[in-house]
Amino acid sequence: NGILFYGPPGCGKTFFAEKFAEETSFNYQYVKGSDVASPYIDGGKGKIADIFQQARENAPTILFLDEVDSVIRDRSDHNNAVTAGAVNQFLMELNNCGKDNVLVIGATNKPLDIDEAALRAGRLELKYYIPQPDKETRKEIFRINITKRKYDFGIDYDKLADLTENYISADISLVVDTAARLAFRRGFGKITMLLLEESIANTKPSLTIEQIKQHENIRDVFMGIKSKKERSKI
Repeated sequence: NGILFYGPPGCGKTFFAEKFAEETSFNYQYVKGSDVASPYIDGGKGKIADIFQQARENAPTILFLDEVDSVIRDRSDHNNAVTAGAVNQFLMELNNCGKDNVLVIGATNKPLDIDEAALRAGRLELKYYIPQPDKETRKEIFRINITKRKYDFGIDYDKLADLTENYISADISLVVDTAARLAFRRGFGKITMLLLEESIANTKPSLTIEQIKQHENIRDVFMGIKSKKERSKI
């Protein structure tokens, strides 16, 4: 019925959902958590019901819920009829939605804020941590972005990947775009290795080391490796 993608922002959760829908040739329905929010007790419930009804009418459907933590927040932390009503409606719609050819993919940066009932078997039961791209992935992201443009011989993809540790895919795209602009302004006509290195030097990664460690700690707590009360080592 459901899958959960979680991890740092900008690491490809939406991208994976979109490409999965393309591979399956299913209808793709994107919904942001804020689209479901409502100040009224039954407002959120009605919006959730309408979203699932639309997914069923266009089935087979990949229903992608971005910021899903804002839709199914942990009810134990809130004494709020609006929140509880929306969560209950979501859980009811999620139950057996696969039988109607609807697969829900939720994405979040805050998996610990999700109500535990939504994570049990038969709901968002498959969970995947999507981190910042590793070296091999960074090499491929560079190759995909560079080969779309005119480029010089001698591009060292291994070196580019080494220079961009902890860069997310959007950062790498920005690096290549910047190098292409530099090539145009300076009349080179092609992206060169030197321009790429210059662009990397002037492009800082979106995620800091502290943010990455924070999300890895969240992952460990979410997977049961650490307790919520356990303090991280300094």
